[in-house]
Amino acid sequence: MNDEKSGGKPDKGADEVLPKWGSHAVLTLHFPPFPDPDASGDPALAPHDPVRARQVVEELGTVGEVLEQLPERPIGDVPDPEVRADLELVAVGCWGNVVHIVEPALGSDLLTEAMTEEIRRQRERHPQARIVGSLEIDYGNSYCEDVVDLPGGEKAYAGGWDCDDDWEFLGDAEEVLRAIGVDRGPAAEAGFDLDEEPRDRVWSDLGTLAIWGLHSGAGGRQVSVFRVRRTEEAAFHLEEVWFGR
Repeated sequence: MNDEKSGGKPDKGADEVLPKWGSHAVLTLHFPPFPDPDASGDPALAPHDPVRARQVVEELGTVGEVLEQLPERPIGDVPDPEVRADLELVAVGCWGNVVHIVEPALGSDLLTEAMTEEIRRQRERHPQARIVGSLEIDYGNSYCEDVVDLPGGEKAYAGGWDCDDDWEFLGDAEEVLRAIGVDRGPAAEAGFDLDEEPRDRVWSDLGTLAIWGLHSGAGGRQVSVFRVRRTEEAAFHLEEVWFGR
């Protein structure tokens, strides 16, 4: 693919990433008050706050500088990375006491710890928040990682390749459910079943319960999208995870 504006030189931003479409990394923070597990209906959230969203993206450890703030869009319209230029984009939704971040630089292939490092940073900044990270990077076989980190100290971590039985599990998922006030039965109905073997559980559903309770999530809410310059470390991780270099 040639770029006419660069005199026919290849457009480096059009380099295709290695992971398949659908690969993603997201980080969500929920500040008090937390969802009532016994409440009926979807949680009431404030409209998106683009000013706060810019502050959030500027404070990420993966971002060196915000270069451009693009038009808002529904969260479902945020594309998963397909080419290099997509890796410059970070989407942030700020809906009252919920902050949702779609950030490819938090991806991992097991050799990087970008997600867990950012969760540590966010915990230091926001000791009162529930913090959930979830990623899936699909190279044909997928590397998956889910982290739930609660302000009371309860944590659960699951990570590994979908083709491999040798996953890493840390923390106590039952303690996490107890801390968020969701019983085993309703949790199983919502997708996270403690009676299954750890390798067979849908760990992303545990994070969903921690953020949204037993109700639906972000839906079609608006987000702000930013084009950013990466920190040196984040740029290195992006090359490793998305291009295998």
